[in-house]
Amino acid sequence: MQRQRHPSFASLNRWGALVLCWSMTGCLTSPDPEASYPLAAQDDHPYFKIYSDVSRTVDVIHNFESKIQVGITHLTPEFRQAMAERYEHIFHESQASLAEAGNKTGFFVSLYAANRELADLADKQLWNVTLDGGGKQKLNPTAIQRLSPKERWGPFFPSINPWSQDFLVLFDLPPPSGGGKQGVIFTLSSPDGSVRTEW
Repeated sequence: MQRQRHPSFASLNRWGALVLCWSMTGCLTSPDPEASYPLAAQDDHPYFKIYSDVSRTVDVIHNFESKIQVGITHLTPEFRQAMAERYEHIFHESQASLAEAGNKTGFFVSLYAANRELADLADKQLWNVTLDGGGKQKLNPTAIQRLSPKERWGPFFPSINPWSQDFLVLFDLPPPSGGGKQGVIFTLSSPDGSVRTEW
């Protein structure tokens, strides 16, 4: 009967050393992976300053009950530029942000309504949305578009929350130029209350 030969401990060590050496060489020649996490909007100070300048938050409270909570951001050219820069920083590609608002007056609206029937800002039977001023008569929106998913818009609009519905509202009025005040009044009216903001 022939005995089987087993590799000696020394030859195993040699193979182990070769494998170790090869794996270390592989590690040395491959770049280290990188990971990063984008700043929250509040911590991105240049962005947040512009966001704060063009945003309003309003609560409609009746008998100590919050009926409506609204976050409104005026989509000025300066804000859209800041948003495009933040988008590029987060997604590592350039893209025009909310391009639909390029030649119109636009607002990003985050709406929470205690009465869930009022959650759809585009429902003309429940909401009257108008823009007044700017040398024009009172205007109705040319578009009210629900925006989703929240995860896409959350890094740019801190007013978004798990219970809000989020909308892009556009009016057929050129956006303000040169960062000046536009002198318009944006109004949202519903059976549970109204919100009036001046820009």
